[in-house]
Amino acid sequence: MGTFVIIPDIATLNQGQLYRLMTKAKNTHSNSLDALRGLAALSVIFSHVFLLYYSELHSGQTPAQASTLALNIFNSPFTFFYRGGAAVLLFFLLSGYVLCAACIKKAPHDNRYVSIAASKRYLRLGLPVAAAVFIGYLGIVFNLFPAAPAGINAFLDFPDPSLGFVQMLKSALYGSMLFGDGSFDYVLWTISIEFYGSLLVFALYALIGRNRRFSIAFCAALASFLLFLPRNLSTYSLFFWGAALAHVDFGAVKTRLGRRAAVVSLPVLALGCYLVGFFESSASYQWLQPVTAAIHVFATHANPSILYPALGSLCILIAILIGTGQHKPSRGTGAALLEWIGKLSFSVYLLHPFVLATAGKYIFLEMGKNTHSLLLCLAAVFSGTYFFSYFFYKHVDKPSMKIANRFGKQLVLAQRPS
Repeated sequence: MGTFVIIPDIATLNQGQLYRLMTKAKNTHSNSLDALRGLAALSVIFSHVFLLYYSELHSGQTPAQASTLALNIFNSPFTFFYRGGAAVLLFFLLSGYVLCAACIKKAPHDNRYVSIAASKRYLRLGLPVAAAVFIGYLGIVFNLFPAAPAGINAFLDFPDPSLGFVQMLKSALYGSMLFGDGSFDYVLWTISIEFYGSLLVFALYALIGRNRRFSIAFCAALASFLLFLPRNLSTYSLFFWGAALAHVDFGAVKTRLGRRAAVVSLPVLALGCYLVGFFESSASYQWLQPVTAAIHVFATHANPSILYPALGSLCILIAILIGTGQHKPSRGTGAALLEWIGKLSFSVYLLHPFVLATAGKYIFLEMGKNTHSLLLCLAAVFSGTYFFSYFFYKHVDKPSMKIANRFGKQLVLAQRPS
């Protein structure tokens, strides 16, 4: 995957070199990573809509009236576009990379940065989460969510109409953030992992972040170890893989590869997409069964549904980083659109279950399980989600960033000795 070039330890640089290094790193990969995050959010929507209509796309099982096309897609190597679980792993990987990269860029100029970033993280995530929980509660109060039809995955039959104000308050204030309570919004099971993983990245940088070579080795070793543990621990490996990659100068990698950068990055990207689409019972992944059996000899609790998509996510990010180097992508219409969906990705992630649980279910109940119904449902869920997400981003997500920043700075300043 190319030669990795490590940025020199900050301690060895003079102020002029440090300034040039950080200026060059400013906004590195930002547009590409925004686009990647936005595409991952799209994948989650596809995943949940398909779960409503054709659950065999996820299970490979053949229920009554199973779709032959859906089963063929399931058994193909091209399932990455609706692998919502793998998209979540990619979110974790991106968080580890972005948070650590921000520390590398800003902490040398401000010794309070890591403390501020860590102390504001709860509010940064918690305020939009609390708003999403409240939206779910309002849906219950006004009876907006029809019951899922018989035979549909119980995962989509949410929220429980018996949930009340007290449960909403607990979930909004701490339940979702600390314990992954998804009672009011089923995607919130990931938020506690995101929160704790973020804190681990900040803690690791504070301890060893200034020594880049050691940081890469330690993060990669820790990530490798965690990846072969049970599911509740293996997901945290993505944060440390991201932190390890944040210390690599991919601009230098691309410069050294020259024209070979595309030759290297494209196959790595293809491999990543293939692994992200992993289904253990899919015909396209049967050849991995002996590999999985060999892994289970020394790691009995390794979960292949995490292991292979995690490695796929890692390949995708490495391919993107090699392909973009330190250069900012062009600002064409397509790039601007991808950047826009990237900025809305958190809002889209939080809100799409509500649109699916209202408009999507009503369409399914009225039109039944057929191609026209599926296409109309996809159109309604995508358009409705992005419409509401724009306002959610503008009036909830973006203000929460400002509130969290202000809180973090004031908290850290208040703890400094006078």
